[in-house]
Amino acid sequence: MNGKLLVSGLILLILQAGLGPLLTVGDARPSFILPFVVYVGLKSGPMWGTLYGFALGIAIDALGSLPLGMSALAFCTAGFVSGKMAPGEQFRLWWPWTTFVLIFAILFELLRTLLLARANALPFFSLMTWGGLPSALWTTGLAVLWFISPLHGREGSPR
Repeated sequence: MNGKLLVSGLILLILQAGLGPLLTVGDARPSFILPFVVYVGLKSGPMWGTLYGFALGIAIDALGSLPLGMSALAFCTAGFVSGKMAPGEQFRLWWPWTTFVLIFAILFELLRTLLLARANALPFFSLMTWGGLPSALWTTGLAVLWFISPLHGREGSPR
């Protein structure tokens, strides 16, 4: 296990719990953890992506208002599938990374919105349209900003 990934995951967990609610626009709230879990799955493989996704998902569910295990299910699935689809892949272009994060962000929001709609007898379509899709786009936008930032180290290039 890489120590940098562990520290990064803990920092993102704190940012998600503390800064996430402040970045809410309407009903859209970004996820800092989902792009990280996809990154871990791509970089370290499906086992580590699943473990990081489960641990961070359980932690964010315990700190937040979502049902315990809902984020863990979505994040560990994202880590596993991204690790299986492109193990060890180094994305040098922004669009494959964006596609991966967008797919998993939409799936995460579908699951979250479905549970929210069923638990509170609310209309699923309007919740997904006004909260779920904007949240997925907000998460993907943050992932693209990270990808093009100097914090994203590429193999063989200086940081």
